[in-house]
Amino acid sequence: MSESLFDTTCNARDTLYASIGEVEPDVIAHIINPAFMGGPAWPTLRQAFSIIHRGESTIVISNGLADPFDDVEEQNSGFGIEVYAETKEPIEGNISDSSLFKLVYATAQQAAHSGQMAEFVRQYGVITMELYADDCGLHEFQNENGMVGVMIGIDHPDLPKRVDFPGGEVILASVQVLTPGELEYVVEARAEGRNALHRKFKDSELYHFLTKNRASLVAAEP
Repeated sequence: MSESLFDTTCNARDTLYASIGEVEPDVIAHIINPAFMGGPAWPTLRQAFSIIHRGESTIVISNGLADPFDDVEEQNSGFGIEVYAETKEPIEGNISDSSLFKLVYATAQQAAHSGQMAEFVRQYGVITMELYADDCGLHEFQNENGMVGVMIGIDHPDLPKRVDFPGGEVILASVQVLTPGELEYVVEARAEGRNALHRKFKDSELYHFLTKNRASLVAAEP
């Protein structure tokens, strides 16, 4: 990896994040890199998360998934994705202890583990997956198996989804939590269900905004 590509990538990301809202100067990062403890490695091993305040909203967004790989000489944008979650609800205590951060962290680690999340979002528009409720701290959304469904890549009229970085296109992917009924719906209806639920998120103007105890957008749940 060329040092200049890394520097220009960081500058491009900083500019992008600043265009979204007010970025806190300090990132959230681990004292010991999770990759050294069995977790998936990020492109330059650097694993960080930025906090952006956008009006009344708080955004937690990964900062490093789109770093260029340190062992690749060709132009690249790492995994080609950065993932984020946003809420308009107040956050009590440290953001690093919040379910908002835990959700982004768990999704980002899955993106690093897979390496193909950007391509899947690019191909299908949105994708869904399941996370352990204990990992993302959203137990009120868990199903009977202790899993929480998420939809990744919901479109929003005010935020970009595809951005140009020095090393190539990067997907800026939102993460929305699904109710157990919504998760069951997309599991059963597959692509048709994903697309229908995506439209519901947009038509309802809920988009990717996280709202605890929200009503399901599919058939009534017990």
